[in-house]
Amino acid sequence: MLKICGISKSFGNQEVLKSVNLEIPPGEIHGLVGENGAGKTTLLNILFGRDIIRHSGGYSGEIYFDEQKVQINTSRDAIELGIGMVHQEFALIPNMSISENIRIGREYVHQPSEKILGTALALIDKKQTREEARKILQKLGVNTDVNLKVLDLSVSLKQFIELAREISRENLKLLILDEPTAVLSREDAQAFIKIVKEIAEKGTAVIFISHRLEEVIAVCHRITVLRDGNIINTYQRDQFEINRIAESMIGHSLNRASRPRRVLEEKSIMAFRNFAVAMPGELIEDLNINLYQGEILGIAGLSGHGKLALGKGIMGIYPTAGHVSIGERILDTSNSADALSQGIYYVPDDRRETGLLMDHSIMENIIFTALQQKNRFLKPSLFSLMSRIDYPASTTYSINSIQTFDIRCQNIHQKVSTLSGGNQQKVCLARALAMEAQILIVSEPSRGVDIGAKARILEALSRINRELGTTIIMASSELDELKYLCDRIVVLYEGKNFGILSPNDDDLTFALAFSGKRKEELCVI
Repeated sequence: MLKICGISKSFGNQEVLKSVNLEIPPGEIHGLVGENGAGKTTLLNILFGRDIIRHSGGYSGEIYFDEQKVQINTSRDAIELGIGMVHQEFALIPNMSISENIRIGREYVHQPSEKILGTALALIDKKQTREEARKILQKLGVNTDVNLKVLDLSVSLKQFIELAREISRENLKLLILDEPTAVLSREDAQAFIKIVKEIAEKGTAVIFISHRLEEVIAVCHRITVLRDGNIINTYQRDQFEINRIAESMIGHSLNRASRPRRVLEEKSIMAFRNFAVAMPGELIEDLNINLYQGEILGIAGLSGHGKLALGKGIMGIYPTAGHVSIGERILDTSNSADALSQGIYYVPDDRRETGLLMDHSIMENIIFTALQQKNRFLKPSLFSLMSRIDYPASTTYSINSIQTFDIRCQNIHQKVSTLSGGNQQKVCLARALAMEAQILIVSEPSRGVDIGAKARILEALSRINRELGTTIIMASSELDELKYLCDRIVVLYEGKNFGILSPNDDDLTFALAFSGKRKEELCVI
């Protein structure tokens, strides 16, 4: 179905892909893995005709699709060939509804108007468009109002909408999945993978990119490892082994030391009382909990049960009820500036839309919030009352941040929009660290991040908690991360606090809690 011969690509002097060769037959799920910056997303952008490839000089090499040599210059070319793509950074139109996004460009029309006015001017049959969108989502196990606007949805729901849009295409021959489960819980990811297997069984070829190596091993027929733009190896199913693949990705073995458990003084620094957040698809209802000084508090739960809403509610992104207090002071959750003034900083799960200044440099992104909110990286001017940016201090701090988080880039002046998704995530965390927050709220911190970078991010969070005394709230779909890093883990079920578990509790206890059940409710036969 797909044959790639000698594909190479450079951005300026940086060679991102180096004579890559790859073949994928119909019906095969082919894993593509590698560290952030290895060239995976660039290869996919070539296959899907993304503008960034054309505007940066194109690529060299040959692509054969369905046994025909093709030149893919635009995404329209790719779609007409039968290539669909679920993007790591969502390709959805925020102000349009779910059903409109799923059927965009392929809307159902009223037949009489089509006969009179032609296809281009025919009236859209909104009822049938909504009904078909509802059906395709139900196949994915998603039941929601298809009239909701995409901008009001959680990132996990957006991911299913992206998949629904692609699998509803009648001519789909190759499906590209770029980190499709990064924002999903384990349970939702399993449902997603089941759908992918069913698609492949019908003859559609699939390229599956994920940093969750256990998922790649579970779903793929073969796995190709990219490192520094080169193909290092292609593994057959009988060669699959996580440590072997991980070492191929990063070039060395990876060991993560166990984190010692602590006994913390139960001194409340933040209190939630009857707190509710009206985030569509992620409602929180009547949350009552104390956050203790110096702890790392995990927020867990299935997609749609509220774990992503807490930080957005505190920062005033969605309407709230009840109250949040810092000491004796009630926080104004309708105004994010109040939270920032109290030393609270939020790292969102959707880095591209709300976490970064995409057209600005790495340095500008790292220092921006600290400069605006805390007057860091400024020095007084002798000639006016205005302060100016301290470029030597900004440069030194940014270079240190690049080294700390291993941000793969050309230099601190490179635009964030040109970085891989995982490296963009690291820039988000570097900016958070510059804020020296009293309370840091992070949502899906390792989303789209490779296995080596994930360990560095978790260690960085542990370090700022340990060395700077920062209290952290961490919402994540990765239970292993929460159990490794957190002191306590709150499980949300249907928007409510189902219980507070210890990171030492077994996976069965967590799985039951995610489903609204307790271990003692199991029937022993």
